[in-house]
Amino acid sequence: MMHKTLCKRSRTRIACLGVLKTLIALASLHTMAADEAEKAHRAANHIKFVVPSPTSLPVKACLSGECKTIAPSQDMLKSIESGYSEISLEDMTLDGNPEVVLTHRAGSNVNVCSEIFRYDFHSNSFTRLKAGPKQLCNYYEKDGQIISSYRSGAKWHEDIYSIKGDDFVLEASDSCVGCDHIERTIYLSGGRTEHLLVTDNVDYKLRAPLSTTVTSRKAILYEEPSVKSPTKMYLVKGDKVNLIEYTETENSGFWYKIKYINTKGKIIIAWLNCDDLQVCQM
Repeated sequence: MMHKTLCKRSRTRIACLGVLKTLIALASLHTMAADEAEKAHRAANHIKFVVPSPTSLPVKACLSGECKTIAPSQDMLKSIESGYSEISLEDMTLDGNPEVVLTHRAGSNVNVCSEIFRYDFHSNSFTRLKAGPKQLCNYYEKDGQIISSYRSGAKWHEDIYSIKGDDFVLEASDSCVGCDHIERTIYLSGGRTEHLLVTDNVDYKLRAPLSTTVTSRKAILYEEPSVKSPTKMYLVKGDKVNLIEYTETENSGFWYKIKYINTKGKIIIAWLNCDDLQVCQM
């Protein structure tokens, strides 16, 4: 593609700036073809990128009749030079103003990852929307949230983000999507996390917490998934537990980490041998 070739052949800012301006111009022309009444309604409140023609300089951002000349930030230029050379406009924050999306396609890699930049009209600059320690890959928007879907090893994962200010806020991560058990991590305030197992479903909102019932007359609770770490606590037949984690050990077989709430409201988290649970007898 033309824009990839330009950025590969020239490392100068001018070449990559020309690519960005050309693509912003094309996106602007597509927007201008929308319904005139709707465009007029939005024009007073939303930013519109304007270019006289696909090859003309300079690029401008206009808001309420006021226009400013803009240029890519240093972060954007570095991203383009490092392979994020597919450039597009998309309203990622759902506020009516487009963000600049830089995408990296690495051959046959199933993970197509992107970096997002928001334009601020008052400072006349682009700011990278941060996604924490993770990348935003194969993303899509659903009900005001951004879902990043990617493969790592033999497993598919999904990260669910909300958008607050200039950042993507990671709310939950689902690991082993498509497996019988999906491992979910919920990110709480203060750096705390909560773990649980949920059912598989294409829609992450329909993945329900997994629970089961104790089938043994007396099911010993363990500190670790090992018969060598029993506690003095136990559950009885009919007690219901939520499943948090699972593992298989070489000597002790299959185990589930469970969450149990007793009649006094006390939360107990411990390990149970799979033989004591109904889920292992199905």
